[in-house]
Amino acid sequence: MHVKNKRTIQHKVDDFKRYGFTLLALSVFMYLGVIIPSETVTPGKVATLMTGTTVMLGMSLLFFTKAIKYKKALQSADE
Repeated sequence: MHVKNKRTIQHKVDDFKRYGFTLLALSVFMYLGVIIPSETVTPGKVATLMTGTTVMLGMSLLFFTKAIKYKKALQSADE
């Protein structure tokens, strides 16, 4: 595997990890908006926040899975 290709894959691994951590942090803040009691939170807002939290957690999992896949590909290319 070429050095440039390895570097590109390493950058993808780093990017996917960053995306995953960013989405994980955003989902935590949205979930905190659900569990912290407030008078202004309506059932519609709770449903929206929980849907957003679930979607962001799913996307975070997807990005972490892709990062692991690319990292394994990079390690197998080094062997």
